[in-house]
Amino acid sequence: MKFAASTPKALRRSLKTGASVSVLLLALTACDPKVALRGNAPLESRLEQISVGQSTKRDVVAAIGTPSTIGTFDDNVWYYMSQRRETWAFYPTEVTENQVLAFHFDEGGTLQTIDTYDKDALTEVNLEEKETPTSGRTMSIMEQLFGNLGKFGT
Repeated sequence: MKFAASTPKALRRSLKTGASVSVLLLALTACDPKVALRGNAPLESRLEQISVGQSTKRDVVAAIGTPSTIGTFDDNVWYYMSQRRETWAFYPTEVTENQVLAFHFDEGGTLQTIDTYDKDALTEVNLEEKETPTSGRTMSIMEQLFGNLGKFGT
């Protein structure tokens, strides 16, 4: 009989413990960052299929896919870009990983070099907000409103 009397107490205690553990686990998982992956980050196993001096553009596309972009001034340079961003709660988004792979091909389309750039190689570019001067004169608001009066015959 003593066992039956202590069962509701033990049950309440285990329910409280279970609820506490559940709340603690929920709080810990809420601290995980939101992760956003962008771009084309080739896997190491795919990159191993490519060899400098032997692989062609076709081989590179077959192994890791089409590039993120092709060089503006030289179409024999292909860029594969990827970025990982994390956001923690209400803090601003932070770039935690940034990688650019530059594949340089010769005129025949054979891979010559692969350059790797990471987050440390980034350069901050400041936006310059200026106005470009234009020729002509500036019209006042009154000239704009009443400028066409009398110009058109009826």
